[in-house]
Amino acid sequence: MKPKHLPHTNSPGLSLTADTVGPVARGHPWVYKEGVVGKLPSPGTVVQLLDSKGVPVGWGMADEGPIAVRVLGRTIQPLRQLLEQQRERMLRQRSLIGPDTDCYRLCNGEGDGLGGLVLDRYADILVIRLYSKAWESHLPLIVDTFKDVSGIKTLYRRFGVGRVDDKEGGETLWGPPPPELRQVQEHGMQLLVRVEKGQKTGLFLDQREHRRLVRGWASGRTVTNLFSYNGGFSVAAALGGAKRVTSVDQAGPALEDAKEIFRLNRLDPDKHVFEVADVFKWEGKAVDLLICDPPSLAHARADEREARRAYRDLHRKIGPLAKEFLVTSSCTARMSWDRWEESIREGLKGGWAWLHRSGESVDHPVGIGHPEGRYLKFALLGRMGTG
Repeated sequence: MKPKHLPHTNSPGLSLTADTVGPVARGHPWVYKEGVVGKLPSPGTVVQLLDSKGVPVGWGMADEGPIAVRVLGRTIQPLRQLLEQQRERMLRQRSLIGPDTDCYRLCNGEGDGLGGLVLDRYADILVIRLYSKAWESHLPLIVDTFKDVSGIKTLYRRFGVGRVDDKEGGETLWGPPPPELRQVQEHGMQLLVRVEKGQKTGLFLDQREHRRLVRGWASGRTVTNLFSYNGGFSVAAALGGAKRVTSVDQAGPALEDAKEIFRLNRLDPDKHVFEVADVFKWEGKAVDLLICDPPSLAHARADEREARRAYRDLHRKIGPLAKEFLVTSSCTARMSWDRWEESIREGLKGGWAWLHRSGESVDHPVGIGHPEGRYLKFALLGRMGTG
């Protein structure tokens, strides 16, 4: 028997614990398994979320693992209708990026009201990545909704999320298979992306605006880019007029792609340096501007202390190599801004000033009721005068 206040719907009602109702009502996109009263239906089942009196407080899809429900809103509606509405809203918001960029995140999961679903656009390719089992049974609906986005010719699913698909590679869901390398542009800068094998879905799209900032800061300076991957920050610095750019990464193939990206932008890679090395063991020379964008150093809450130590030791190592400016960044969601800054401060030991700090760009929105969604931290530090 359905609870008294449950509206007419075929979706089962799911009762929440008293301390879970408040966060859901305030817009938090997750219900943890401890916050559910009773047994969960199978992943992907649309559920109505109820308080102790049977009054609806939201709706979502059942998941598995620590997050039991992906909350999708207040008032239940057909999933197709929700996806279509969100598609149109997301496309309108991404128009803020500008006409000289054709690679960006179209759907940022929780920040776009579709928790666990990520859609990245690379020119005419839309890459789908599922971070929740809840979406798997609805994959045909996702394809049907987004294949009509103007200019899209291929929808490709990228695997690699352990708790969802736990395998490498991907599969073409609609349209022709993607090419091994796809050329895209970011604020007019030419880039290459490997949607089948590249990091994440191919590029680190969340650093787009920061690459543009580096382009403006690099003029006339020597630059080193640590953890460079395929050289996004490196190319930006070179286009900005850097005298020499050194790119350091332990992945040799990524650096070969970086050289090709230099050529695409009419830059001679032979005038710059590409070094295959483990940054944590690397010994380099001092430069005017040093860029450090390491991979996430904490994947679980228990790793935070170790991550703080790693960031501290890393900045202790690289600080002396930055003669004028240091660009540093973190994608570690488990560390707050305060903890991250503390680690940097302990590593550099004075003599520096914060010149610029920023986070996610417009295509990586974060819901105001979801502080856990704030993960990207980026800063420019400058040497202080000795007086």
